[in-house]
Parts: sequence; structure tokens; C-alpha cells
Amino acid sequence: MPDSMVERSETPERGAGEGVGKPSTSALPGHGQRDVGLLYLARTLRSWGGGALAVALALDLAVTYSNVLAGVFLAVSMIAASVWSIAAERIERAIGRKKTFAVSALAWALGGFLLFQGVSSVYAVVLALLLGGILASASDVGPLPTLEQATLGSVVEDARRTRSFSYYNLLGYLGSAAGALTAVPLTDFGRAFLPAPADLVLFVYGVVGLALIPTYFLLSPLADRVPERTGRRALSPESRPKILALSALFSVDAFGGGLVANFLVTLWLRARFSASGEVIGVILALAMGGAALSLLLAVPLARRFGLVNTMVFTHIPSSVILLLFAFAPTLGIAGGLWVGRSLLSQMDVPTRQSLVQGIVSPEERTAAAGYTTAARTTSAAGGPITGEFVALGGPWFAAPFVLASSTKIAYDLALFAAFRKVRTPEERRAR
Repeated sequence: MPDSMVERSETPERGAGEGVGKPSTSALPGHGQRDVGLLYLARTLRSWGGGALAVALALDLAVTYSNVLAGVFLAVSMIAASVWSIAAERIERAIGRKKTFAVSALAWALGGFLLFQGVSSVYAVVLALLLGGILASASDVGPLPTLEQATLGSVVEDARRTRSFSYYNLLGYLGSAAGALTAVPLTDFGRAFLPAPADLVLFVYGVVGLALIPTYFLLSPLADRVPERTGRRALSPESRPKILALSALFSVDAFGGGLVANFLVTLWLRARFSASGEVIGVILALAMGGAALSLLLAVPLARRFGLVNTMVFTHIPSSVILLLFAFAPTLGIAGGLWVGRSLLSQMDVPTRQSLVQGIVSPEERTAAAGYTTAARTTSAAGGPITGEFVALGGPWFAAPFVLASSTKIAYDLALFAAFRKVRTPEERRAR
């Protein structure tokens, strides 16, 4: 591996007005904290809308289209979101960050309204998905998370970056859970006055997109400031190999995670143990709480052991538990293992985002977030594979979890081998 991937130069960074470097958060007193609050609010709103949409749209598509076509829609939504994630940096350079936020939120809203008006039309559904703001899963992919992560990395001090990403993801997790819980009641409420197949959730999703626009426009000039690019490419020769390597590794991890998504775990528990919906709901709810707690535990661990070490050495035990889950002899043991795994499973999320934002210069943050976010769309490929294994039954029941566990452990080992010596500025100062 080239030396450029091992350690960044410690050349002092200049202010944004000089073309490179991180703008000082002290340049506009109090604005940094307000910007963080607005980004937290935007993430919560987005996640609530995405959580509701993931439930409602899946049910709406299942009524109108075949499972095969619904799978095609999922692929289209993920590909479109990936393209817009990568394109966000170029659009940002052309029109500014706030306007890029606004355009992306408007595309989100238009997609929701298109689905509300024409979910039974293939053309309307495809057009809505191509706008990049509609995801047929709850994955946080697209231009808005890309821009939010780049902005959050720019308005907080290095020492607070991992903690800020931890809270950012925690709010996203809680928002998605709330959205999933309110989706069916909203749909049922809308049926009283809306003609079929119109779904109130899809209309509300569009309204959420419109509500995001003023939220983003309230960001301060500090958050809107995009440092001038020092070269022709979005990523410098120093950063490019690191970000591309991380993107490739994250895609492997995401593929493994897609094999064991909650929807597929539900199918597996029902097929393996004849578990009732109520019991499965309790297991998944407890696991969600454990995952939220793991986001908070990641902060002190990262401060003590470093970002890469925290990512790897919490993720490997999580993957081992995942393997044990596949061979659990009873429902009680399986449920306990799934909840126990959740206490470790999300510690790599805020640390991963903090690492990406910390190892590149400020003018590269949007591009870095775009590439690494887009890479995680490979999670969509996991669902059909797991579905086939569950359909085969017998000894194949364990196959998705064995494959997911081995894939994730391979990712962890490769990540540690390639990035164990890579450190962010705050980690170098701590040493």
C-alpha cells in the first residue's frame, strides 16, 4: 500500500478564505452549534419520512406489482440515489451548498407527490425513483445524507466529530423507528377520504421534503461555505486511493448486512421457530434499542482505542454472534443472541463516518461522503439471495447468516490491514 494511504501530512490547515483547510468554528460564534442542531433536525425528519415510506411503499407496490418488478424498483431507487450521491459534489460547486440542499429536498418532495398521484403507474414510479429522493428501503443513501455528513464534519471541531456523528445517527435510528410505527396508522387514516390506491404516507413524505428546504436555508454561512478545490478532481491524489479503498470495503460490509436485514430476519424466525409476529416484534424492538445504545458507546471507545480499532474490534464479535444465531437451538436463545449482537453492531457507523470526514481535506468532504455512501447500495443485493435460501429450507436456513458473518469478518480484517495506521487529526494530536 502506498505511503500516502498511511498518514496524512500534518501541514497546518489554512482557513476557508485561503482556499483550503477547515473553516474555524470560532469565526461565527454560536453558529456552529445552531448548524449542528439544524442538521440533527433534518436527519430526524428525513429518517421519519424514510421509515414510514419503507413500510408503506413496500405494501403499496406489493398490491399493484409482482415481486420481481418490486425488486426492480428497489434496484432503480438505490442506483439513482447512488448517482445523485456522487453528483452532489459537482452540483455543490456549481450552485452552492444551501441551494444543493434545497434542490435535493425539492426532488425528494416531487418524488413523494408523484408516487401519491400515480403509484399504480410504472412510469410515475420510475420517474419518482430516478429523482434520487425515494428509497424503497430505509437505507440512508442519496444526496441529502451526503451533504449533511460533509456539513457536519465541517462545522464541528475535530475532537467532537465522532460524538456528533453518534448523535446524528442515533436520531436517524429513532426517526426511522417512529416512521415505521406510524406508517400503517397514517395509511388507514387516509383510506377514509382518499380514493384507492392513493396513500397518505406518500403525500406526507412529499410534505416532509418541502419542510426540509427552510431547515437547510437556516444554516449559517459557515455551513454554506465550500472551500475551493485545489485540483481538477474532486479528490486529491492523496485522498483518492483512501476513499476508493474505503468505498470498496464498505460495499462488502453493506452486502453482508443486506443478507440479514430485519425483514429477512422476520421471515427466518417465522420459518425456523414458527415465531409469532408479537414475539418477533419484541425481539426486533429490543434489538433496535441495543443498536441505539451501541451508537453512544462508540464515542468513548473511539476516544480510547481509535476509530479503526473501534470499528474492527467491535464488529468482529458482532459477526461471530451472528454466526451463532444461525445455529441457535431455541427461539429464546436466538432472540437473546440477536439482541446481544445489536449492542455491538452499530459502533462502526459514527466511527466510519468520522473517519471518512477526518482523513480528507475540507474541500473533499462532500465527494468523500458521496463515494462512501453510494458504495453501501450493494446492500440491496442481499435480499434476493437470503430469500432464495429461506425458500429452499432445510440446512439452507443457516446459509444467509453464515455468508453474512464470513463476509463481514473478511471486511473487518481487510479494513484493519489497510487502515490500521491511518489516523485523523485529533487522533494524531492525542498520540
